Amino acid sequence: MKKQFIISLLMLFSTAAVFAQQPCRVHGTVDGLDDGKIVSLSVAWSDHVLDSTVVKDGKFEFVVPINESTTQYPLVVAYPGMNDINMPIQVQLYAEPGADLKVMLSKDHTKLFAIGSPLNMIYKMMTERYLEKMQRVIALRTAAADTNLSEEVRAEKEKEANAEQYGIIKFEQEFAEQNLDNIIGINLFAERAVVFEKEDVARMMTEIPSKWDGHPDVIQMRKNQAIEAKTAEGKPYIDLTMPNEKGKTVSLSQYIKKNKLTLVDFWASWCGPCRASIPGVKRLYEKYRKQGFGVVGVSLDSKKDAWLKAIKDLSLPWPQMSDLKGWDSAASAVYNIKGIPFTLLVAKDGTIVGRNIWGEEGLEKRIVEILGE
Repeated sequence: MKKQFIISLLMLFSTAAVFAQQPCRVHGTVDGLDDGKIVSLSVAWSDHVLDSTVVKDGKFEFVVPINESTTQYPLVVAYPGMNDINMPIQVQLYAEPGADLKVMLSKDHTKLFAIGSPLNMIYKMMTERYLEKMQRVIALRTAAADTNLSEEVRAEKEKEANAEQYGIIKFEQEFAEQNLDNIIGINLFAERAVVFEKEDVARMMTEIPSKWDGHPDVIQMRKNQAIEAKTAEGKPYIDLTMPNEKGKTVSLSQYIKKNKLTLVDFWASWCGPCRASIPGVKRLYEKYRKQGFGVVGVSLDSKKDAWLKAIKDLSLPWPQMSDLKGWDSAASAVYNIKGIPFTLLVAKDGTIVGRNIWGEEGLEKRIVEILGE
């Protein structure tokens, strides 16, 4: 009896192993799009193209092998062109062993999901909730930019938008934490950890199942933790030396020592959220600069003309600096900047007293704590 049980168990494991090697099939259709176009299958956030095929009779198909290249990150099925919200026509999906996924490529962005497996249903649910929340932020940001409204009303709309934006961050953090046992949670955590509360990140790092220890994102996040520990609140800031907008070499230190409190604002001309946050920073700058509050902009631009134009268009009144190396900037490496806007608050003695404080309200609260009303 015992021998029979062992044989049955081995057969079960053998069957499971075979099933685990079964490829994932992607059955695609197009809605209102032309035949004859090349559809590509690639690994998200990379240049790794896995396959391509031609749309024929409104259909296409991919057979996706199951291996590290196809399961550590989401895959992207893309059709040349832009959709109804001026984004690429593409579907992001997760390959699962033996799954038969259905995707529809369309200019209607609400149809751009894969269905047919548990992971993809989780991803669809997450994305739909995210888009719903983001629509509210966009509406508030649009109202905040309406010059027909009074400055007070626009400021209130901006404040509401910041609150909604923070709500999205909390939603992402909670969703990632609830899904650390699957690849969606790991990918989301790695991508968005930079904007999560540091206490949440520290806790979540201890909750990652050991099966993900070899995942590149988990390895990198642990390296990032070590870097951030060197520039955490209470630690001395690390100086940066770069050209300013006139080409003169300047350093953070020459500005920080002049102010009682300095906001170091890491931004870029191409960053929409960075530009949207600037009116709030201006209000705080005007309100507290006589009390010793200063701002320094450190740009992660790579194109000088775009950087200079943004400084002019936004009428930025504080010093600027950039090594024009984009994400390869020295600032990114020193402070582990994975997303912008990113901020540091530095006291006159060089101590970091705030790191990546989100929104005008939170920033003002910290300024008041240090400088007083």
